[in-house]
Amino acid sequence: MMDKFEQLMNDVGKMSPGDQNKAIEEYKASCICPTCPTWNKCAEEANEKLFCVTGISASCITELKGCMCPTCPLAQSLDVGVERNTYCLKGSEMEQRG
Repeated sequence: MMDKFEQLMNDVGKMSPGDQNKAIEEYKASCICPTCPTWNKCAEEANEKLFCVTGISASCITELKGCMCPTCPLAQSLDVGVERNTYCLKGSEMEQRG
């Protein structure tokens, strides 16, 4: 049986590419990534957010300075962010699940 996060990924995966991008941008709008001590100007300029879904920061975030994932309302609503987190450096929820 799929958990909430897997269900979201499954639902988004069935969308057209355009709708996928729209959904990701909507989820990014609810991200608390910009409040994280690890967040930086490079990540802001690159619009890097939603690491729980998109995975490791492309090139901006290289040093852990703290992690806000466990307190993220989006992560909490999907029951993720506590057991696995630091998505910007370790990879998305699905990548960390292996």
